[in-house]
Parts: sequence; structure tokens; C-alpha cells
Amino acid sequence: MIGIAETNMKRGWIVVVICFVAMALTFGARSSVSMVLPFWQSELGWTAAESSAGASIVLLIMALGSPIAGNIMDRYGARRVIATGLIALALGIGGTSYVSDSLYYYLFFGIIGGIGWASVSIPLVTAAVSGYFVKYRGLAIGIAVSGATGGQLPVLSLLGVLIATLGWRDAYQILAVLLASFAALVYLRFKPPLANPDDPAQTTAPAVDDTLIERLKLLFANRTFLLLLAAFSLCGFTTAGVIDVYFIPYAISCGFTLIEGSAAYGVHGLGNLAGVILFSWMADHVNRPRLLAGIFFLRAFAFVLLMFISTDISVMFVFAAIFGILNFGTFPVIANIVVTHIGVRIIGLTLGLLFGGHSLGAAIGVVSGGWMFDLTSRYEWVWWISAGLAAMAGVFAILVKENRPPREAPGIPAAA
Repeated sequence: MIGIAETNMKRGWIVVVICFVAMALTFGARSSVSMVLPFWQSELGWTAAESSAGASIVLLIMALGSPIAGNIMDRYGARRVIATGLIALALGIGGTSYVSDSLYYYLFFGIIGGIGWASVSIPLVTAAVSGYFVKYRGLAIGIAVSGATGGQLPVLSLLGVLIATLGWRDAYQILAVLLASFAALVYLRFKPPLANPDDPAQTTAPAVDDTLIERLKLLFANRTFLLLLAAFSLCGFTTAGVIDVYFIPYAISCGFTLIEGSAAYGVHGLGNLAGVILFSWMADHVNRPRLLAGIFFLRAFAFVLLMFISTDISVMFVFAAIFGILNFGTFPVIANIVVTHIGVRIIGLTLGLLFGGHSLGAAIGVVSGGWMFDLTSRYEWVWWISAGLAAMAGVFAILVKENRPPREAPGIPAAA
């Protein structure tokens, strides 16, 4: 069985590289909206609401589509789902390059592109990588997922150059060709893992009838899944819901310029990359529920620090770095827990549902934050509530029971 483990690891590292590049391309494509919005408004005469509506449709399709794509991945494998998602993105981005009517923009970018983004997302990539590794599972997940942060920086830089030199339509057409070409590479090089009886994640997965209803019944009767769903939904409120939307406006309200706020948010992005790698590695070596709870509790304290950034610009950058490290780092830890508690057989559906909860929490955060600011003309209540919810997420996390045996100390033989 050693040969199977070695073969899976060799295949797995190839898949890690493929997923890293796929995440870089897809997240870069999604983030490109902020670069082309001014062109859509000036050239096409679209309002700000029309221009941003496509991005809102993407979030909705991702929330609805991730569990579906995850369930399909469990049944038919990651290669088909990821390659099909890249093709959908190529069609969505390529089609968008020809639109002049906002309705076609909603169709191509929002719906067709949204299907692609739901299929090549952090939970789906995590599920794809998990089945190849035992010893280095957390590290492998972290490297693959980091394409969503550090990996998209060169993609956005390239897009910026193409948009400046060729225009946004030609730039999107080139990006569509890159996505389609990479989809072909996925079909050729993405080999599935071999069944490994020595991998507890494959052998201890509970038997369940191959129907979606039975799979859902299994998950919603699982205590660990429910605790992680609650924690990750609150996580969505405190990250994508409020920080991603209101951090820069808050920085401006504190007297900083748009450039200073954007620079701090860029530091936050670099922190995402560092946090993913750090906590993915730690998830292989320490008690995972305690690690996850620690991340959430530290995030709660970070929100308190956020309320003092007006005192000095260095405080704002320190907060951005700390919060960035604590942001994306939660997902690899959660995925690592899912693998050993529920197994890899239905990991796509499991992580898709968790991501759906995160997206729902984020949507509530966006609406609640806007409502509270309209009511008080201040952001402090948003941060206080977020601190409380982050601490609550930590409580849910620490209630998860660790089921992985502790590592033996060096030089101490294992018990007979």
C-alpha cells in the first residue's frame, strides 16, 4: 500500500499546481470587475447599479451552485467539474467582451460565469486536493487555495497591462482563451487518486445511499458539520460581509485617503496568502478545533483594534496585516477537520454547503452593515457586532471534538 500512497502524492502535487493556477485565473477574472467598471459606465452608459449587478448575481449563483457542483464532484470526480467550470468561465468572460446591453452582461458574466466560479471555488479546490494526501494534506490544501490570493496578483497585473494597451474587450477575449486552454490541460493532466485502504478518510467515511436527500440527512445529523456550518456562516459575516465591503469606506471616514485605504487592503491580501500557508501547515500538527477557535478569538480582538486605526496610519496597516492572516486561514483548517470527521466521499457536497453558509452570512453582513451605517452614520456598531460574532464562532469551533490521534513526541515509542 506504500506504492498507492506514493502514487497519490505524486498525482496530488500535480493537482495542487493545477488548482493553484485555476484559482489564480478565476479569482483574477472575478476581481477584474473593479478594473473595467469605469469603462462599462463611460463607454456603455451603464449606471453604477447596472455595472455592479452582475457581480451580485455571481455571488448568488455561487451560493446556490457550490453545493450542487460539490455533489457532482463527489459522484463524477474533480477533473470534470473543474474543467467544465473553466469552460463556463471562458464562455462567460468571452461573451461579456461582446456585450453592449446590460441584460446580456447579466447572462454571460453573472449566470454563465457564476456557474464557472461556483465550480472552481475554494471549497471545490479543497475537496479536489484532499483525496490525494494523508501526511501533507493541510499543506497541500493551503498551497492550492493560495492561488486565490497571491496567485491572482500577476493575473490582475497582466490584465491591467492588456486593458491599458488593447482595451477591455480584447483583454477579456485573451483571458477567455487562457481559461479554455487551461481547461484542456485539466482534462489531460488531472488524474484521480487511487483508492487507498490506509487512508482513514477513505475507509472511515460512513456508508450512505447515493441520493442527495440521504447525503443531506447524513450531514444535518452530524454534530461536527452543524458546528462548522454555524461557525463558518458567522465567519462570512465578519469577512466578506463587512471587511471586504466597508473597510475602505471606514478608513476614509477616519481621515485616510482612498490610496492609503487601498494600500492597507493590499496588505490584507498579502496576509491572506501568509495565513493560508501558515494555518494549513499548523492544521497538520496541532489540535485543529483549538486552532480554529483561536483564529476566531484573535479575529474578535482584531475588530477592537480596528476601532483605533484613526490614531495612526501604522495602526491601520497593522490591523490589515493581522486580519489578513486570520481571514482565509480558517478554510483549510475547516476542510482538514471535515476530511477526518466526515471523510472524502461526500466532501464536495459538505464543503459546498459550508461555503453556501459563508456566502449567506456575508450577504447578511453586507445588508446589516449598510443598515447600521444609515441609522447611525458610524461603523463602530458594525465592528462591535462583528467582534461578538467572531467570538461566538470561536465557541462553536471549540465544541468540535478532535478525532485525530496526537502526534508521538520524538524519541517516545508508540504504545503497544
